[in-house]
Amino acid sequence: MRRVLKSLAASPEHWLLALLFVLMLLPFLDIPLSTVFYMPETPFRWQVDGAPEFVRDFVPEIIMAGAALCVVLWAAARLSPRVPQWFTNRHIIYLVTTLLVGPGVIVETLLKPNWGRARPKDITAFGGDAAYTWPWQVAQECASNCSFVSGHAAIAFWLSAYAFLLPSKWRPVGLAAALVFGFAVGLARIAQGGHFFSDIAAAGFIVVLVNVLFARALLKPMAAA
Repeated sequence: MRRVLKSLAASPEHWLLALLFVLMLLPFLDIPLSTVFYMPETPFRWQVDGAPEFVRDFVPEIIMAGAALCVVLWAAARLSPRVPQWFTNRHIIYLVTTLLVGPGVIVETLLKPNWGRARPKDITAFGGDAAYTWPWQVAQECASNCSFVSGHAAIAFWLSAYAFLLPSKWRPVGLAAALVFGFAVGLARIAQGGHFFSDIAAAGFIVVLVNVLFARALLKPMAAA
């Protein structure tokens, strides 16, 4: 047990990636978990109401605003010596690059418009006309802005990027917080009939993997300098 804990502390991002990889390979959880929030009389009653709707409408904007604030603080520190230097050039390049590549290019540009996976609320099991398809199967059940993968979960999991800017002893805490927040946002989207569980786990794996790879490429040289 002590060896496992030591390994977890040394490379928590590897454990997180392994967990997300395993979870996204469990598509048999998709229908049962979505069924929890489905009622024939009021299908996915949180689709346009309650806390899940707040998550859908505002969480991406709040996260984007936080990233923009980091850029503003970095620029202000360059313009005035009175402003504390919270972020280095590498930090900002890392944050902007991972946000653009993970949630932006891979999720919103490549996968969602082209994968063709119907959302839960649109499949026959929940009163729709489309067929359920496996997460890794390119389908023709959705024309655009489709279910695979979740954009909201992707940007929520992207918060794990900040963990790599923390001192190494705090990185497990930062990654754990991002994991919890990512699945909380994902649960809200499942409750709305907007995504399957596998959409959430796959979004997490893709975005965290991007964060890890760019952290090695952009932040490791800084640590060695």
